[in-house]
Amino acid sequence: MGAKQTLLIAVVVLVAAAAAWWGFAARQKGTERETVLKVVGETTAQLREALAKPPSAELVAQMEANLQAVKAPRHRELADAAEHYIIGAREIARRRADAARLSGEAAASRQALASHMAHRSQSASWYSDATKLKTRVEQQHADLGRTLKAIEEVLFTMSDAQKRLAPHVPANLLLETSARDAAGKQARDDAQRAAAELEKARSLAPR
Repeated sequence: MGAKQTLLIAVVVLVAAAAAWWGFAARQKGTERETVLKVVGETTAQLREALAKPPSAELVAQMEANLQAVKAPRHRELADAAEHYIIGAREIARRRADAARLSGEAAASRQALASHMAHRSQSASWYSDATKLKTRVEQQHADLGRTLKAIEEVLFTMSDAQKRLAPHVPANLLLETSARDAAGKQARDDAQRAAAELEKARSLAPR
């Protein structure tokens, strides 16, 4: 075999190898994009569920797992934007779960205080117990208020996360602005109701 033939074969082999590599890279890039889009869509569906009712621990765990599935080395800008969006969605779900738990605990503490105050006594232990119950109500309402405020704040930051992600994904894969605004209003309304319930409890407690 002559030198020219050997060179030609070598060139053909190199071209074929390059074509195969570029083909693989293109397929890999497409697969990464499809994966990120799928995860973003799933996250949005999970977020809608978390906003509709108190989320379960399993739902929050699923959103946490989404962060691990959104890696895309060939789509760094898309992956980074998706990561911020998923982090925000996960935090909303976490805090919604916390708010539901704290709301239940605060309601139980208010009821315990009301029941105690309905059976007044002049004993020192009665006053001591009343003070402890009042302190518990105050602490739980403070925690609940902070949690509801945090939900509203994270929902606000989600606007920036969505703007960053919007150029890379179809609009129907992201949470609707109306849903985000409604969730923010609900958090404010819940905070106002909790504050009103706290004032009622305070009016019962010894001063």
